[in-house]
Amino acid sequence: MKNIIISVFTLSVFTLVTLFSTALNGQTTKGEFFSDPAHASGVYQVYKHGIASATPAPEGYKPFYISHYGRHGSRWVHSAESYTYPRDILRDAFNANKLTALGESVYERVDLAAKDAFGRYGGLTPVGVKEHRGIAERMFFSFPEVFSTENGRECNIYSRSTVVPRCVLSMAANNERLKELNPQINITREAADRYRYLNNSYKNPKSDSTYVIRDEFVKNNIDIDKFLSSLFNDPLYAEEHIDSPVKFIRALHLIAIDLPCVSHLNISLLDIFSRDQLFTLWQAFNMVMYYNTGPSSVTGKIAMDSSKLLLSNIIECANYAIANGNISADLRFGHDSYIIPLLALMDIEGMNVLEDNPNDIYKVWSDFKVSPMAVNIQLVFFRDEMSGEVIVKFLHCENEVKIPVVTDIAPYYRWADVKAYYEQKL
Repeated sequence: MKNIIISVFTLSVFTLVTLFSTALNGQTTKGEFFSDPAHASGVYQVYKHGIASATPAPEGYKPFYISHYGRHGSRWVHSAESYTYPRDILRDAFNANKLTALGESVYERVDLAAKDAFGRYGGLTPVGVKEHRGIAERMFFSFPEVFSTENGRECNIYSRSTVVPRCVLSMAANNERLKELNPQINITREAADRYRYLNNSYKNPKSDSTYVIRDEFVKNNIDIDKFLSSLFNDPLYAEEHIDSPVKFIRALHLIAIDLPCVSHLNISLLDIFSRDQLFTLWQAFNMVMYYNTGPSSVTGKIAMDSSKLLLSNIIECANYAIANGNISADLRFGHDSYIIPLLALMDIEGMNVLEDNPNDIYKVWSDFKVSPMAVNIQLVFFRDEMSGEVIVKFLHCENEVKIPVVTDIAPYYRWADVKAYYEQKL
Protein backbone atom coordinates (compact mmCIF):
# COMPACT_ATOMS: atom_id res chain seq x y z
CA MET A 1 0.00 0.00 0.00
CA LYS A 2 1.54 3.25 -1.07
CA ASN A 3 1.90 6.14 1.34
CA ILE A 4 -0.69 8.85 1.56
CA ILE A 5 0.17 11.80 -0.66
CA ILE A 6 -0.68 15.16 0.83
CA SER A 7 -1.41 17.83 -1.76
CA VAL A 8 0.43 21.12 -2.03
CA PHE A 9 -2.80 22.87 -1.12
CA THR A 10 -3.05 20.97 2.14
CA LEU A 11 0.58 21.74 2.95
CA SER A 12 -0.18 25.42 2.64
CA VAL A 13 -2.88 25.19 5.30
CA PHE A 14 -1.48 23.01 8.06
CA THR A 15 1.68 22.74 10.03
CA LEU A 16 3.60 19.50 9.64
CA VAL A 17 2.47 18.32 13.05
CA THR A 18 -1.18 18.86 12.18
CA LEU A 19 -0.68 17.16 8.82
CA PHE A 20 0.71 14.06 10.48
CA SER A 21 -2.11 13.75 13.00
CA THR A 22 -4.76 14.49 10.37
CA ALA A 23 -3.44 11.86 7.99
CA LEU A 24 -3.39 9.22 10.67
CA ASN A 25 -6.90 10.17 11.83
CA GLY A 26 -8.37 9.81 8.35
CA GLN A 27 -6.31 6.86 7.17
CA THR A 28 -8.07 3.52 6.84
CA THR A 29 -6.27 0.28 6.11
CA LYS A 30 -7.82 -2.96 4.97
CA GLY A 31 -6.90 -4.45 8.33
CA GLU A 32 -8.72 -1.70 10.21
CA PHE A 33 -11.78 -2.10 8.00
CA PHE A 34 -11.99 -5.81 8.76
CA SER A 35 -11.31 -5.30 12.47
CA ASP A 36 -14.97 -4.42 13.04
CA PRO A 37 -17.86 -5.80 10.93
CA ALA A 38 -19.77 -2.56 11.59
CA HIS A 39 -17.39 -0.65 9.30
CA ALA A 40 -18.94 -2.39 6.29
CA SER A 41 -22.05 -0.24 6.81
CA GLY A 42 -20.24 3.01 6.00
CA VAL A 43 -22.59 5.96 6.60
CA TYR A 44 -25.16 3.41 7.81
CA GLN A 45 -22.88 2.34 10.65
CA VAL A 46 -24.67 2.41 13.97
CA TYR A 47 -23.36 5.23 16.15
CA LYS A 48 -20.34 4.67 18.35
CA HIS A 49 -19.55 7.43 20.80
CA GLY A 50 -16.13 8.57 21.93
CA ILE A 51 -14.34 6.50 24.54
CA ALA A 52 -11.34 8.70 25.18
CA SER A 53 -11.17 10.48 28.53
CA ALA A 54 -11.84 14.20 28.39
CA THR A 55 -8.95 16.64 28.69
CA PRO A 56 -9.55 18.87 31.74
CA ALA A 57 -10.18 22.53 30.96
CA PRO A 58 -7.54 25.07 32.03
CA GLU A 59 -7.88 26.08 35.66
CA GLY A 60 -10.68 28.55 36.30
CA TYR A 61 -12.68 27.77 33.13
CA LYS A 62 -16.21 26.40 33.44
CA PRO A 63 -18.53 25.16 30.64
CA PHE A 64 -21.57 27.36 30.03
CA TYR A 65 -22.81 26.79 26.46
CA ILE A 66 -22.92 24.02 23.81
CA SER A 67 -23.46 24.46 20.08
CA HIS A 68 -24.44 21.22 18.34
CA TYR A 69 -25.32 19.85 14.92
CA GLY A 70 -26.31 16.19 14.65
CA ARG A 71 -27.37 13.85 11.93
CA HIS A 72 -30.58 11.89 12.45
CA GLY A 73 -30.19 8.47 14.03
CA SER A 74 -30.32 5.03 12.43
CA ARG A 75 -33.10 4.59 9.90
CA TRP A 76 -34.71 2.26 7.41
CA VAL A 77 -33.49 2.59 3.81
CA HIS A 78 -35.09 5.63 2.25
CA SER A 79 -37.14 4.26 -0.67
CA ALA A 80 -39.54 1.41 -1.44
CA GLU A 81 -37.60 0.46 -4.58
CA SER A 82 -34.48 -0.17 -2.50
CA TYR A 83 -36.30 -3.17 -1.06
CA THR A 84 -38.73 -4.18 -3.82
CA TYR A 85 -36.23 -4.20 -6.70
CA PRO A 86 -34.02 -7.02 -5.37
CA ARG A 87 -36.95 -8.72 -3.58
CA ASP A 88 -39.01 -9.00 -6.79
CA ILE A 89 -36.10 -10.44 -8.76
CA LEU A 90 -35.49 -13.06 -6.07
CA ARG A 91 -39.21 -13.81 -5.71
CA ASP A 92 -39.63 -14.49 -9.43
CA ALA A 93 -36.55 -16.70 -9.42
CA PHE A 94 -37.84 -18.55 -6.37
CA ASN A 95 -41.18 -19.23 -8.06
CA ALA A 96 -39.30 -20.48 -11.11
CA ASN A 97 -37.08 -22.76 -8.98
CA LYS A 98 -34.00 -20.88 -10.14
CA LEU A 99 -32.45 -20.13 -6.75
CA THR A 100 -29.72 -22.01 -4.95
CA ALA A 101 -30.17 -22.90 -1.27
CA LEU A 102 -28.33 -19.69 -0.39
CA GLY A 103 -30.47 -17.77 -2.87
CA GLU A 104 -33.65 -19.04 -1.19
CA SER A 105 -32.30 -17.98 2.20
CA VAL A 106 -31.43 -14.54 0.84
CA TYR A 107 -34.92 -14.19 -0.64
CA GLU A 108 -36.49 -15.01 2.73
CA ARG A 109 -34.33 -12.42 4.51
CA VAL A 110 -34.83 -9.70 1.91
CA ASP A 111 -38.58 -10.35 1.94
CA LEU A 112 -38.62 -10.05 5.74
CA ALA A 113 -36.66 -6.78 5.58
CA ALA A 114 -39.00 -5.42 2.88
CA LYS A 115 -42.12 -6.25 4.87
CA ASP A 116 -40.68 -4.67 8.01
CA ALA A 117 -39.74 -1.49 6.12
CA PHE A 118 -43.08 -1.13 4.33
CA GLY A 119 -44.48 2.35 4.94
CA ARG A 120 -41.46 3.29 7.08
CA TYR A 121 -39.02 4.23 4.30
CA GLY A 122 -36.38 6.59 5.66
CA GLY A 123 -38.00 6.57 9.09
CA LEU A 124 -36.11 6.58 12.37
CA THR A 125 -35.71 3.09 13.86
CA PRO A 126 -35.72 2.27 17.58
CA VAL A 127 -31.93 2.09 17.32
CA GLY A 128 -31.93 5.71 16.13
CA VAL A 129 -34.04 6.79 19.10
CA LYS A 130 -31.63 5.05 21.46
CA GLU A 131 -28.64 6.73 19.82
CA HIS A 132 -29.98 10.25 20.35
CA ARG A 133 -31.12 9.58 23.88
CA GLY A 134 -27.63 8.34 24.67
CA ILE A 135 -25.95 11.37 23.13
CA ALA A 136 -28.17 13.69 25.17
CA GLU A 137 -27.50 11.77 28.39
CA ARG A 138 -23.73 11.81 27.98
CA MET A 139 -23.83 15.50 27.07
CA PHE A 140 -25.81 16.20 30.25
CA PHE A 141 -23.45 14.33 32.56
CA SER A 142 -20.25 15.47 30.81
CA PHE A 143 -21.13 19.15 31.19
CA PRO A 144 -23.51 19.39 34.17
CA GLU A 145 -22.86 23.11 34.60
CA VAL A 146 -24.48 23.80 31.21
CA PHE A 147 -27.70 22.04 32.17
CA SER A 148 -27.86 23.07 35.81
CA THR A 149 -30.88 24.93 37.22
CA GLU A 150 -29.55 25.18 40.76
CA ASN A 151 -29.72 28.42 42.73
CA GLY A 152 -32.33 29.89 40.43
CA ARG A 153 -30.26 29.50 37.26
CA GLU A 154 -32.26 29.16 34.07
CA CYS A 155 -31.31 26.56 31.47
CA ASN A 156 -32.75 27.60 28.12
CA ILE A 157 -32.20 25.41 25.07
CA TYR A 158 -33.12 26.26 21.50
CA SER A 159 -33.64 23.04 19.50
CA ARG A 160 -34.56 22.83 15.81
CA SER A 161 -34.57 20.30 12.99
CA THR A 162 -35.36 19.96 9.33
CA VAL A 163 -38.95 19.01 8.55
CA VAL A 164 -37.97 15.43 7.69
CA PRO A 165 -39.64 13.13 10.25
CA ARG A 166 -36.49 11.17 11.14
CA CYS A 167 -34.80 14.45 12.09
CA VAL A 168 -37.80 15.69 14.05
CA LEU A 169 -37.96 12.40 15.96
CA SER A 170 -34.21 12.49 16.60
CA MET A 171 -34.64 15.95 18.11
CA ALA A 172 -37.56 14.68 20.17
CA ALA A 173 -35.54 11.74 21.51
CA ASN A 174 -32.67 14.04 22.49
CA ASN A 175 -34.89 16.65 24.12
CA GLU A 176 -37.02 14.10 25.92
CA ARG A 177 -33.97 12.60 27.61
CA LEU A 178 -32.70 16.01 28.70
CA LYS A 179 -36.09 16.80 30.23
CA GLU A 180 -36.12 13.47 32.02
CA LEU A 181 -32.73 14.26 33.54
CA ASN A 182 -33.77 17.78 34.56
CA PRO A 183 -37.47 18.67 34.20
CA GLN A 184 -36.62 22.33 34.92
CA ILE A 185 -34.85 22.74 31.59
CA ASN A 186 -36.70 25.04 29.17
CA ILE A 187 -36.60 23.76 25.57
CA THR A 188 -37.94 25.62 22.56
CA ARG A 189 -38.44 23.21 19.67
CA GLU A 190 -39.05 24.00 16.02
CA ALA A 191 -39.07 22.20 12.68
CA ALA A 192 -39.68 24.53 9.76
CA ASP A 193 -38.67 25.08 6.16
CA ARG A 194 -37.38 28.52 7.07
CA TYR A 195 -34.29 26.99 8.70
CA ARG A 196 -32.57 26.31 5.41
CA TYR A 197 -29.17 26.48 7.07
CA LEU A 198 -29.90 23.07 8.61
CA ASN A 199 -30.00 21.37 5.22
CA ASN A 200 -29.46 23.90 2.47
CA SER A 201 -29.88 21.53 -0.47
CA TYR A 202 -27.33 21.71 -3.25
CA LYS A 203 -26.94 19.87 -6.52
CA ASN A 204 -23.66 18.24 -7.42
CA PRO A 205 -23.42 18.92 -11.18
CA LYS A 206 -21.16 15.91 -11.60
CA SER A 207 -23.10 13.39 -9.49
CA ASP A 208 -23.98 11.25 -12.52
CA SER A 209 -20.30 10.83 -13.36
CA THR A 210 -19.51 9.79 -9.79
CA TYR A 211 -22.07 6.97 -10.07
CA VAL A 212 -20.37 5.82 -13.28
CA ILE A 213 -17.03 5.75 -11.47
CA ARG A 214 -18.65 3.75 -8.65
CA ASP A 215 -20.23 1.15 -10.93
CA GLU A 216 -17.09 0.72 -13.03
CA PHE A 217 -15.12 0.18 -9.84
CA VAL A 218 -17.54 -2.57 -8.77
CA LYS A 219 -17.38 -4.22 -12.22
CA ASN A 220 -13.61 -4.19 -12.24
CA ASN A 221 -13.16 -5.56 -8.73
CA ILE A 222 -15.95 -8.10 -8.23
CA ASP A 223 -16.49 -11.30 -10.19
CA ILE A 224 -20.14 -10.59 -11.03
CA ASP A 225 -20.85 -14.03 -12.54
CA LYS A 226 -19.39 -15.81 -9.52
CA PHE A 227 -21.55 -13.79 -7.14
CA LEU A 228 -24.73 -14.41 -9.12
CA SER A 229 -23.99 -18.13 -9.36
CA SER A 230 -24.04 -18.31 -5.57
CA LEU A 231 -27.71 -17.22 -5.65
CA PHE A 232 -29.05 -18.48 -9.00
CA ASN A 233 -28.75 -22.07 -10.21
CA ASP A 234 -29.26 -21.09 -13.85
CA PRO A 235 -26.76 -18.55 -15.29
CA LEU A 236 -28.89 -17.98 -18.40
CA TYR A 237 -31.96 -17.19 -16.29
CA ALA A 238 -29.98 -14.68 -14.24
CA GLU A 239 -28.64 -13.05 -17.40
CA GLU A 240 -32.11 -12.73 -18.91
CA HIS A 241 -33.92 -11.50 -15.78
CA ILE A 242 -31.47 -9.09 -14.15
CA ASP A 243 -31.29 -5.87 -16.12
CA SER A 244 -28.21 -4.58 -14.30
CA PRO A 245 -26.17 -7.08 -12.24
CA VAL A 246 -24.20 -4.27 -10.58
CA LYS A 247 -27.42 -2.50 -9.57
CA PHE A 248 -28.77 -5.79 -8.19
CA ILE A 249 -25.63 -6.41 -6.13
CA ARG A 250 -25.62 -2.84 -4.83
CA ALA A 251 -29.30 -3.17 -3.87
CA LEU A 252 -28.61 -6.29 -1.81
CA HIS A 253 -25.58 -4.59 -0.28
CA LEU A 254 -27.64 -1.53 0.71
CA ILE A 255 -30.18 -3.66 2.59
CA ALA A 256 -27.33 -5.61 4.19
CA ILE A 257 -25.50 -2.57 5.54
CA ASP A 258 -28.71 -1.06 6.90
CA LEU A 259 -29.90 -4.16 8.78
CA PRO A 260 -27.82 -3.32 11.90
CA CYS A 261 -30.00 -0.19 12.13
CA VAL A 262 -33.03 -2.48 12.32
CA SER A 263 -31.80 -4.68 15.13
CA HIS A 264 -35.27 -5.98 16.07
CA LEU A 265 -35.21 -8.18 12.96
CA ASN A 266 -32.13 -10.00 14.25
CA ILE A 267 -31.01 -10.98 10.73
CA SER A 268 -27.97 -10.23 8.60
CA LEU A 269 -27.09 -10.32 4.92
CA LEU A 270 -23.40 -9.59 5.20
CA ASP A 271 -22.65 -13.32 5.01
CA ILE A 272 -23.56 -13.43 1.30
CA PHE A 273 -20.52 -11.30 0.47
CA SER A 274 -16.89 -12.31 0.76
CA ARG A 275 -14.51 -10.13 2.72
CA ASP A 276 -13.02 -8.70 -0.46
CA GLN A 277 -16.46 -8.05 -1.93
CA LEU A 278 -17.49 -6.14 1.20
CA PHE A 279 -14.33 -4.07 1.00
CA THR A 280 -14.90 -3.30 -2.68
CA LEU A 281 -18.55 -2.36 -2.20
CA TRP A 282 -17.67 -0.13 0.76
CA GLN A 283 -14.96 1.60 -1.27
CA ALA A 284 -17.47 2.25 -4.05
CA PHE A 285 -20.02 3.74 -1.62
CA ASN A 286 -17.27 5.73 0.08
CA MET A 287 -16.19 7.22 -3.27
CA VAL A 288 -19.69 8.56 -3.95
CA MET A 289 -19.99 10.10 -0.49
CA TYR A 290 -16.57 11.72 -0.85
CA TYR A 291 -17.27 13.14 -4.31
CA ASN A 292 -20.84 14.28 -3.65
CA THR A 293 -20.57 15.67 -0.11
CA GLY A 294 -16.92 15.56 0.93
CA PRO A 295 -13.88 17.79 0.38
CA SER A 296 -12.90 16.44 -3.05
CA SER A 297 -11.14 18.74 -5.48
CA VAL A 298 -13.90 17.96 -8.01
CA THR A 299 -17.04 19.09 -6.15
CA GLY A 300 -15.87 19.85 -2.63
CA LYS A 301 -16.18 23.63 -2.97
CA ILE A 302 -19.84 23.36 -3.99
CA ALA A 303 -20.59 21.15 -1.00
CA MET A 304 -18.66 23.29 1.49
CA ASP A 305 -20.19 26.51 0.19
CA SER A 306 -23.61 25.02 0.89
CA SER A 307 -22.73 24.69 4.59
CA LYS A 308 -21.63 28.29 5.04
CA LEU A 309 -25.11 29.31 6.20
CA LEU A 310 -24.86 26.72 8.95
CA LEU A 311 -21.39 27.82 10.04
CA SER A 312 -22.60 31.43 10.06
CA ASN A 313 -25.49 30.41 12.28
CA ILE A 314 -23.14 28.60 14.67
CA ILE A 315 -21.00 31.73 15.02
CA GLU A 316 -23.99 34.06 15.33
CA CYS A 317 -25.68 31.94 18.01
CA ALA A 318 -22.44 31.53 19.96
CA ASN A 319 -21.87 35.27 19.96
CA TYR A 320 -25.40 35.80 21.25
CA ALA A 321 -25.03 33.18 23.99
CA ILE A 322 -21.73 34.70 25.11
CA ALA A 323 -23.06 38.25 25.15
CA ASN A 324 -26.45 37.58 26.75
CA GLY A 325 -25.79 34.60 28.99
CA ASN A 326 -29.35 33.28 28.76
CA ILE A 327 -28.91 30.41 26.25
CA SER A 328 -27.37 27.15 27.47
CA ALA A 329 -27.41 25.21 24.20
CA ASP A 330 -28.29 25.41 20.53
CA LEU A 331 -29.19 21.95 19.23
CA ARG A 332 -29.62 21.33 15.50
CA PHE A 333 -30.71 18.13 13.73
CA GLY A 334 -30.24 17.36 10.05
CA HIS A 335 -28.56 15.03 7.60
CA ASP A 336 -25.23 13.48 6.60
CA SER A 337 -25.21 15.40 3.33
CA TYR A 338 -24.83 18.61 5.34
CA ILE A 339 -22.68 17.69 8.29
CA ILE A 340 -20.05 16.10 6.02
CA PRO A 341 -19.32 19.35 4.13
CA LEU A 342 -19.63 21.30 7.40
CA LEU A 343 -16.85 19.20 8.96
CA ALA A 344 -14.68 19.85 5.91
CA LEU A 345 -15.43 23.59 5.92
CA MET A 346 -14.57 23.76 9.62
CA ASP A 347 -11.26 21.98 8.92
CA ILE A 348 -11.93 19.31 11.52
CA GLU A 349 -8.91 17.03 11.50
CA GLY A 350 -9.18 14.15 9.04
CA MET A 351 -12.36 15.50 7.48
CA ASN A 352 -10.86 17.77 4.82
CA VAL A 353 -8.10 15.81 3.08
CA LEU A 354 -7.84 15.96 -0.71
CA GLU A 355 -7.31 12.85 -2.84
CA ASP A 356 -7.74 12.87 -6.61
CA ASN A 357 -7.26 9.14 -7.24
CA PRO A 358 -10.61 7.37 -6.59
CA ASN A 359 -8.79 4.14 -5.75
CA ASP A 360 -6.99 5.87 -2.89
CA ILE A 361 -9.85 7.85 -1.35
CA TYR A 362 -10.39 5.31 1.42
CA LYS A 363 -6.79 5.79 2.54
CA VAL A 364 -7.45 9.39 3.57
CA TRP A 365 -11.24 9.66 4.04
CA SER A 366 -13.67 7.07 5.39
CA ASP A 367 -17.41 7.63 5.60
CA PHE A 368 -17.87 5.48 8.71
CA LYS A 369 -15.36 7.70 10.53
CA VAL A 370 -16.73 10.98 9.20
CA SER A 371 -20.48 10.37 9.30
CA PRO A 372 -21.96 7.28 10.93
CA MET A 373 -25.60 7.40 11.94
CA ALA A 374 -26.25 10.16 14.51
CA VAL A 375 -22.84 11.73 13.87
CA ASN A 376 -22.58 15.04 15.70
CA ILE A 377 -20.28 17.99 16.10
CA GLN A 378 -20.32 19.74 19.47
CA LEU A 379 -18.64 23.03 20.28
CA VAL A 380 -18.38 23.27 24.04
CA PHE A 381 -17.73 26.76 25.39
CA PHE A 382 -15.94 27.56 28.67
CA ARG A 383 -15.52 30.89 30.44
CA ASP A 384 -12.86 32.03 32.87
CA GLU A 385 -14.73 33.22 35.94
CA MET A 386 -12.10 35.88 36.66
CA SER A 387 -11.14 37.34 33.28
CA GLY A 388 -14.28 36.45 31.34
CA GLU A 389 -12.21 34.96 28.49
CA VAL A 390 -14.07 32.34 26.44
CA ILE A 391 -12.45 29.20 25.07
CA VAL A 392 -13.97 26.33 23.10
CA LYS A 393 -13.25 22.70 22.32
CA PHE A 394 -14.58 20.57 19.48
CA LEU A 395 -16.11 17.12 19.82
CA HIS A 396 -16.79 14.89 16.82
CA CYS A 397 -18.87 11.86 17.83
CA GLU A 398 -17.96 12.94 21.37
CA ASN A 399 -14.23 12.62 20.71
CA GLU A 400 -11.97 15.66 21.09
CA VAL A 401 -10.68 16.83 17.70
CA LYS A 402 -8.41 19.58 16.41
CA ILE A 403 -8.65 22.44 13.97
CA PRO A 404 -5.72 24.33 12.36
CA VAL A 405 -5.84 27.32 14.71
CA VAL A 406 -2.81 28.12 16.83
CA THR A 407 -3.34 27.35 20.51
CA ASP A 408 -1.24 26.68 23.58
CA ILE A 409 -4.11 24.96 25.42
CA ALA A 410 -5.06 22.19 22.95
CA PRO A 411 -7.61 20.71 22.55
CA TYR A 412 -9.03 24.05 23.71
CA TYR A 413 -8.96 27.18 21.55
CA ARG A 414 -9.61 30.84 22.32
CA TRP A 415 -12.98 31.71 20.83
CA ALA A 416 -11.67 35.00 19.49
CA ASP A 417 -9.12 33.09 17.38
CA VAL A 418 -11.63 30.48 16.23
CA LYS A 419 -14.19 33.11 15.27
CA ALA A 420 -11.62 35.08 13.30
CA TYR A 421 -10.50 31.94 11.47
CA TYR A 422 -14.03 30.97 10.43
CA GLU A 423 -15.15 34.49 9.59
CA GLN A 424 -12.23 34.71 7.19
CA LYS A 425 -13.51 31.53 5.51
CA LEU A 426 -17.00 33.03 5.22
